[in-house]
Amino acid sequence: MATYSKSTVASGSDSFIDFCCFPCLEHKIDQWADFYCENCQKCYCAKCINLHSQLFGTHVTYGRGDTSKWPVCKEVEDFLQKCDLHDDKHLEMFCEDHSQLCCTNCAFLNHRQCAKVTLISKSVKGSPPNLQQLSRKIQSILEEIKKLQNYWDTNMQSLQASYDKQLYVIHDTRKKINSILDNIEKNTMKELDDKLASLKESVKTDADNCSKLKNELKQLNDAIHDIVDKGKAELTFIASKKCMGKIKQSETYLKQNSFQVESSLTFQADRDFQQYLSKLSSLGKIVLSTKKTLVLVDPDQALTVQGKSKYNVRLQSDSDNCYIEAICVLSEDQILVADYYNKRVKLLNHQYQVVGHYDLNSFPLDMCKITPSEVAVTVDDTRTCHEVQFVSVNGGQLVKGRMFQFQHGCIGIAHIMQDLYLTSGTALYKYSMKGALLTKLYEDTSHQLAGNI
Repeated sequence: MATYSKSTVASGSDSFIDFCCFPCLEHKIDQWADFYCENCQKCYCAKCINLHSQLFGTHVTYGRGDTSKWPVCKEVEDFLQKCDLHDDKHLEMFCEDHSQLCCTNCAFLNHRQCAKVTLISKSVKGSPPNLQQLSRKIQSILEEIKKLQNYWDTNMQSLQASYDKQLYVIHDTRKKINSILDNIEKNTMKELDDKLASLKESVKTDADNCSKLKNELKQLNDAIHDIVDKGKAELTFIASKKCMGKIKQSETYLKQNSFQVESSLTFQADRDFQQYLSKLSSLGKIVLSTKKTLVLVDPDQALTVQGKSKYNVRLQSDSDNCYIEAICVLSEDQILVADYYNKRVKLLNHQYQVVGHYDLNSFPLDMCKITPSEVAVTVDDTRTCHEVQFVSVNGGQLVKGRMFQFQHGCIGIAHIMQDLYLTSGTALYKYSMKGALLTKLYEDTSHQLAGNI
């Protein structure tokens, strides 16, 4: 029997099952076969087939060009014949009532009541099915599945981008609340300082009046001691009158200030405010937004224009009229437009108002989405500037990313399956996301703009 390589079918790999050289395999050498001998029913590599031909010159052999005459690999047979429900059983019967392949267990457990359960060997009749057509159908379905996988990968990135954006919004909300609380605290502290200053001013006035009266009394008392027994009648008369007046003033002052109010400051917190904050469990609500997106598009479906609107995206700093060369939608509130004449990428919100911009080295010609928060822009002046500039959105602002420079023109751009496709006007190139040239897919130098996306 033909010798085969290790199975890759069961693991779901895209690799093909291939045959190994039988003599090499006996010597523990894993060598693919190039020939199959119908008489020996074994496969041989190019080296071993020479020895085989010398020993068995009459044997019929088939090379790689006649693989249709090679046997079916045993592992392929096992894979196809294995029952999907019972791994240890082979498919042996076919139920025409349910149009299902069955092993003996399936026939006993699920198809005992069926009238048309026959052996597969007896069910094989008429012309064989067109396996090539079925293979093409599978390839078509695989392409559709790949589109779904790409959509889910993109959706996962978009979901993460929306999370990162909302995380920024939450932190920004917290900063705003902190700012509001800081202002409230500042106003409360100002009120406390103002009341303290007012009370201190009042106490200082009382203390100054008391000190002034005290000094005046001491001066009069000292003056009296100086003129006692001096025989100065006029000074004695004046001193007595002043003393009597000041004593009367002092007694009135003491009577008025016999009861003093002791002042102190106390802060009474706003309990309603505290209770309101304590009842809050979060800074806001997390809202899940969903929308239906057509992923698998019918290529024959006609698109209909539902409406048209005009918006002004001109900035005061623009040096020329706006000319939108490309547009890219990252989300409902993040729209990027490439302004050709002003050499800018502009960020629009959901109301199509310009909320940010980034200045380019030259004229933008095209733009494509790389991630849910990043785009790539082709920049070209037809002379010396041939660039792809990456621009990302972070915190509502446009941020410069990496830049690739090329020796050919940069006109059209597309991002497919983690590869960049660039057109120069005469050729279509495929680049890696690191800027390495992978291949030139197409070229037509008969005229400019022959190769454009």
